[in-house]
Amino acid sequence: MYQDLIMIFGIIFFIYKLITHKGKLSLARIIYTFSLVLGCGIFFIRNLISPFTMLFWWIFCMGISLVGMYFMLKNDEFESDKVEMYQSNIKVGVYVWLFLVALYIFLYVLTYY
Repeated sequence: MYQDLIMIFGIIFFIYKLITHKGKLSLARIIYTFSLVLGCGIFFIRNLISPFTMLFWWIFCMGISLVGMYFMLKNDEFESDKVEMYQSNIKVGVYVWLFLVALYIFLYVLTYY
C-alpha cells in the first residue's frame, strides 16, 4: 500500500515540477527531475528493500542526475561564469559517483565471494 502511495506522490511531484518549470523545457531537465523523484522514492521505501539494492538504485539515480546536469550546462540559458562554477561541481559529483561505484563493487565482492 505504501509503495503505491509513494509512486503516486512521486508521479504527481514529477508532473508538478515539469508544469511549473520556467523557461525552455529540455530533455536534460526532465531526466534530472525524474532521477530526483526516483531517488526520493527509493529513500522512502528503504525498509522494504535490501541495503545493497537501495545503494545500487541510489548510485544509479545519482548517475542519471549527473548526466542531466551535464547536458543542462550545454544549453544557452546559462551564463559563462556560472557554467565554470557548475562544471567544477559536476567534476566533484563525478568523482564522488565513481567512488560510490567502486565502494559498491568492493562491498558486493566482500559479501558474496
